[in-house]
Amino acid sequence: MAFFLLSWHGALVGYTGLHMHSASFTDILFRATSPVVLHDDGTIEPCEAFVKVVPVNSIGTRQFVALKANTHYLSSRAIDKLDTMPICAAWEHFLALPTALLPVLKDLTTRDWHENGRWVGRAVCHEHHIHLGDWKWPAEALQTERKGDTLTLWTEGSDQRITLTQCPSRTLSALLETLTERLQMGEIRPSQSTPWAATEELREQILKVSVAPGDTGHLLHLARQCGFFALWDLAAGFLSCARAQDTNPDLIYYAAILALRTKQYETAAHLLSEALNARFPDTDLQRIQPLLDRVNAGEDALLDLPRRLGRMGLPMFDGFFDQLLIPMPLARQNSHDVRQAYSTRFEEICSGQSIQRRLKILKAEAHFNGLSYWEEVNMGHASWLAGLRREADAHYAAAKALAIQTHIHPIHYNCGVFSWLSEAECDALSSRAVPDRLGLSGWEWHFSPEEEATASPPALCLVFGCDTGYFRFIPKLVLSLLRACRSTPPAQPIHLCIGVEQPTMEQLTFLTRVSEWLAAHDPHVKLSFTHGSLTHRDGATYTAIRYLMLPEIVARFRCPVITADCDGYFPENFTTLWQQMADTADYGFRLYAYNHEGQQVMGEPWGFGAGISYFGETDLLPPIAHFLSDYLNTAYDPKNPTNWCVDQCALAAAFRRFVAPRWNDLRLKFMDEGETLMVMPHHVGGKDALLTHEGSVSMTDVVVDLAHHTPLRSASLSGRP
Repeated sequence: MAFFLLSWHGALVGYTGLHMHSASFTDILFRATSPVVLHDDGTIEPCEAFVKVVPVNSIGTRQFVALKANTHYLSSRAIDKLDTMPICAAWEHFLALPTALLPVLKDLTTRDWHENGRWVGRAVCHEHHIHLGDWKWPAEALQTERKGDTLTLWTEGSDQRITLTQCPSRTLSALLETLTERLQMGEIRPSQSTPWAATEELREQILKVSVAPGDTGHLLHLARQCGFFALWDLAAGFLSCARAQDTNPDLIYYAAILALRTKQYETAAHLLSEALNARFPDTDLQRIQPLLDRVNAGEDALLDLPRRLGRMGLPMFDGFFDQLLIPMPLARQNSHDVRQAYSTRFEEICSGQSIQRRLKILKAEAHFNGLSYWEEVNMGHASWLAGLRREADAHYAAAKALAIQTHIHPIHYNCGVFSWLSEAECDALSSRAVPDRLGLSGWEWHFSPEEEATASPPALCLVFGCDTGYFRFIPKLVLSLLRACRSTPPAQPIHLCIGVEQPTMEQLTFLTRVSEWLAAHDPHVKLSFTHGSLTHRDGATYTAIRYLMLPEIVARFRCPVITADCDGYFPENFTTLWQQMADTADYGFRLYAYNHEGQQVMGEPWGFGAGISYFGETDLLPPIAHFLSDYLNTAYDPKNPTNWCVDQCALAAAFRRFVAPRWNDLRLKFMDEGETLMVMPHHVGGKDALLTHEGSVSMTDVVVDLAHHTPLRSASLSGRP
């Protein structure tokens, strides 16, 4: 029997010519250098003529030797070189290593390994032992058994057996070779049905996997890239390799997506069931079973999984592979809820894409499924952002008709498609009398008692509208304005205008008392209000009240105007901030979708924040006010599935008509930049949080405050409103 000589550092003794040096397992196995061999009769080859083998104390069955010539020993004190020393410490002894172990030791120390899907890396040889993860074996005592990509290790007398899987596996290596060959042959290229495909990104992922095949993330990226190119067999293969390394249920869900894309519905249903049970082992999933049955029967019902899980209060799987579902050819047997789920996903994914990428997606979608609401609305967005207004209007009209015809409901920020008026329709507003379809012309107005020809003109009108429920925000709004004007009084009064849909008697009494008190005692704040019933009462019309009020307000007051949501309040330095804006801006809008060059760079035409707006050109306020009112009375249609966003549509259209053409000549303030003029729910964590932020305020609190500031303490205001 022959042995190699293993140093404490994990190197073998080798030689080139008769130059003795350290050698790796790979050097010896592939004959890059020759090994010094110890035979079982104690002879050593090829150094027998000048080196003597000196047996040293063995530890158990382990055989150690020293190599000596006269007074000097062969030393391996350094990691990568040999030397001669007059003394030889125990750790410098060489272990007699059976030559038959060389192939497995080479593999253990040069390849990455997994154990039960857990990456454990590669072994190191140190202190005459093999170390891998939490395991440690005497190097000479290893027993091994190979089966394909697996290697089972144990030592004699031990019951513990460890089975490792090599990385890259032969399967993974074969997949990489196949993919590389097809890439080199020019067989892989994007087409109209592969909008996400990018050849350079595919090459990048191949490189990453070739360098780190044990990285599950790299494998998942490569699997997805193959899916983008419709290389479904390779995508499934790389995903299978990733699943062999990681038991995360998300990966099983990814496999279900691949099966669905290749129309393997039974397999998709089985994998989806497996993923659900792995993710939610302690949850009764009977409510999901109908969805699994529908997938099994050939529907793309997997698309509806987020909604189903959401109803059960369960989180959705990771969405890393969701792009493989958009776009995709839909099964003919899909029910309405599946098509609705597809539409929702399509809209959400498209919203964040560049125009170039969006057009690729839309081209593929038209190729797969033909004309649809979701395709048309996104074609409208692409045309709009490209500056093609007429084309955009045509697509939005088609999208609206298709949505109504097929009963597909837009996602919330696309609901404006039902209320969007084309450029031609907007032009027609000024050429005809628009009837008051929403009913605000019949409301009763209560202007400040001080309102007369001799009164000081206001510096600013603040315009708000609400229904009875949202009136709960009005007391805090009123008191915060009073305190701001007391802190820094404006040079001219600020006029607060509030419209309330069907207020209670208590609310009307409150507004009347406050208005009368301000007229009598406060030169800085005035209050006028209007109330009545709208023809159509819903969330869309309530938010429109502020604009429906404007024609009457600007006809009476010639001053700048701020319109805003009523669920907010003014900071203490509001008057200072307002004056700074008045000095530096002609208009102010929440232009979150625009750059500072006036270009809309994202979103939809109605992607225009209506939360707070400033109109500083008083000469233009009458036509702007009438346009807003006419737009709302024209665009609102009770037959629409929803009129949500009608106020944003009106404001965006007014901006396009009166402001955008003069962008370079006007001073525009981005209301979301700098210190805010109003504290809004999105600043403090929601509507309920806003009511309590910096203190709750009721109608009674406002009346008590006014009584406290009344000269000679007027008794009439000390009671409850």
